[in-house]
Amino acid sequence: MARKTTTRRKIKRGKIWFKVHAPKIFNENEIGETLGKDEQSIIGRTIKVPFSEISGDITKHNIVIKLKITKVTGEHAYTTIASYELSKPFLQRMIRRRTTKIEVVKDLRLKDGKKYRIKVVAVTLHRTSSSQQSALVKAIEKEIENSIPSQDIESLIASLSIGKLQREMQKKISKVYPLRFFDVRKVELLKEKKEVAKK
Repeated sequence: MARKTTTRRKIKRGKIWFKVHAPKIFNENEIGETLGKDEQSIIGRTIKVPFSEISGDITKHNIVIKLKITKVTGEHAYTTIASYELSKPFLQRMIRRRTTKIEVVKDLRLKDGKKYRIKVVAVTLHRTSSSQQSALVKAIEKEIENSIPSQDIESLIASLSIGKLQREMQKKISKVYPLRFFDVRKVELLKEKKEVAKK
C-alpha cells in the first residue's frame, strides 16, 4: 500500500522546508530549499549558487554568487546578494608565463549605503618592472574609486555579469600598461560593527 504524501512544510526532526528565492534582480525565481526550525532560524543564512543557475545564462558558470536570506514570508525565504566571485579554475587559466599578476583590494561604500570589499585582478601582456606595477596599482585603485561607489550592489552585479564595467575599466588602465586580462575577482559584503550610543 502506497504511503500518503505530506505537505511541503511537514516537519523533519523538528525542522521545516523553506523555498529559497533569488533577489529581485533575478525575478525572485525559486532556486532551492533549506531546512529550519522556524522563520527566524534561517534569517541571515547564506547559500552559494552558480550564477548560471539564477540568471539562466549557462555561459556564466565561472561566476559564483553567495545569497543571504533577509526575509521570510510563510514558507518562502527571500535573499539579497552577499558576494560575487570568479571561480579559481577560471582565474588560473588566465595566468600565463612571462606575465605579471596584480591584485588590488579596496573597501568601498556603495550607493545602497553598505560597505563592500572589492578584489580586482589584472594580468599584464608581458612581465613588468616594479615601477610599472606600482603605476598599474594606482591606476586600478583610481578606476575602482571612480567607477564602483556610484552603483548599488544589484546594478554592480548586473554590470559585472555582462563584462561591461570590466571592459571600460581595462580600456583606461591599459593606457598605463597593456593588460592581457582584467576582472573584478570578488565583491563581498562586509560586517560592520554597530556603534554603541553614548549615555
